[in-house]
Amino acid sequence: MKENQQPKKENLLFNIGFNLILPILFLRKGNAWFGESLGQQLGVAPDATLTSSILLLVAISFPIGYGLWDFNKRKKWNFISILGLCSVLLTGGIGLVPGATVQMFAIKEAALPGILGALTLFTLKTKRPLVHLFLFNPEVIKVDLINEKLKLNNTEKLFQKLMTKCTFLLALSFTISAALNYYLSRLIVVTEPAIDRNSYADEVGQMMGWSFPVIILPCMIVSLYAMWILFKGIRELTGLSFEEVLAQGSNRQAG
Repeated sequence: MKENQQPKKENLLFNIGFNLILPILFLRKGNAWFGESLGQQLGVAPDATLTSSILLLVAISFPIGYGLWDFNKRKKWNFISILGLCSVLLTGGIGLVPGATVQMFAIKEAALPGILGALTLFTLKTKRPLVHLFLFNPEVIKVDLINEKLKLNNTEKLFQKLMTKCTFLLALSFTISAALNYYLSRLIVVTEPAIDRNSYADEVGQMMGWSFPVIILPCMIVSLYAMWILFKGIRELTGLSFEEVLAQGSNRQAG
């Protein structure tokens, strides 16, 4: 192995699963799985605020633990860990806040993708555009090689136009997600958490089940289209093939 070889890239599915899926699943089902035994240990009701608070702390330990481990390994803050932590804190916190309503939950569900969409557009002209994290990431694409070819072919300005187009497509996917999140939550989550926390948690769980076909699939289609546009443009502007620009290909050869 070469000394200057880049560190092994993390598994994206493991990253998403540990930072987003596992904590949300625990938040939804934790009370059903551990609420009764935990309540007996604490001497409180299974749906008491103390029990729910402990389950929330366990849920946020997933993204916190993964984020710290990843930072120690790669010396970089994991964006998905931060996103997962915020999502779990907001989702679980709403059920614990006195006077919290389903309207607040719906706004929260729309807020995260809405903020990401706004940041994607806002950072377009900065030194670190957010679109680079999602599409033009050096852990996935050979960014240095592409930039070298762009400079050689004098196509850097055309590439900036391409990235702007991809940025708007990515922002569109976040906007679609925000709108669908809001309307789906208003349709399914109708029980106020202060009235019946267990029914509220069940309805949030139902929403999670519907979120893949209703929210994730349409956004994935738009994001994949943006990625296809990017790779097609890179091929036209640099002459590099799909296999040549993928960072994974060089790692396999180096190994």
